[in-house]
Formats: sequence, structure tokens, C-alpha cells
Amino acid sequence: MKKYFTLLLFLSAFFSKAQLLEKTAVNISYRYTGRNVLQAGLEYRWGESYDGSIIIGPSLLYTRVNKTEKFIPEININLLRAGLLLGISGNPYSVEPRIGVSLFNAVFLNSGYAFPIHREKYFKGVTFGIQFNIAPKHSKFYDKLKVM
Repeated sequence: MKKYFTLLLFLSAFFSKAQLLEKTAVNISYRYTGRNVLQAGLEYRWGESYDGSIIIGPSLLYTRVNKTEKFIPEININLLRAGLLLGISGNPYSVEPRIGVSLFNAVFLNSGYAFPIHREKYFKGVTFGIQFNIAPKHSKFYDKLKVM
């Protein structure tokens, strides 16, 4: 019975026209945080205004450490206002405040500083990155271009 309830809940969320899917995007990014890191995850946008919105999402980081591959979970929160980005991300190894610019919420260019919080300091120091957000064409995730 529990399996059927879970399946029913999943299908109802999938087939409904909920705003959850209309404001969600997939992110793919490259970051340098003391080492090269590839990142993939989801982003959800609260608010529809160019004057201010919040983007939150989980991600998975991929990097090589001591000739072994590591997949590390991460959560990030970004505040966007008039194309400027202020954010923070956290994973089991570091906390990284960042600042940057957003180009219609499709591309984020950012820089920050990774503070290690684990005895194994995989991520530390000045960081920079580029993130691409991929959403359907008529998604509410992207900012609309307004021509006067």
C-alpha cells in the first residue's frame, strides 16, 4: 500500500500544472574552489521580479582528490536583484559566500571565497565559476527582456 501511495503522489505531482516545475531549472557549472569542480543540480526560483528573487537548489559536485573521484552534495541560496547576485553555498567540506552577476537567470558569473569546515581541506581560498541554467522555453525561471 505504501508503494502505491508513493507512486500516486509522484504521478500527481508530475502531471499537475504546478508552479514547481514552471520555476525550476537544471544547472550545469564549472567552478574553481582550490581545485577544478564540475557541478550539476536543480534550481528553484521564488519570485518573478527582476527587482528581486531568491534561487535555491541542491547540487552534486564532481572532483578528483588524491587520484580518486569524489561526488559531494551541496546546497546553495542566491539572492538576485537587478542582475546582481549574492549567495552562499555549503557542502560537507566548506562554506562559500559569493557575489556575481546574472544574465537573465540563464548564466551566472560569480566569485567568492571557500572557508574550509572539515579537517580535509578539499575546498579553500578564492573561487570563481560560471553556471548555465537550462529550463524550458516559456519557463518562469528566466527573466523577461523588456524593451521600452
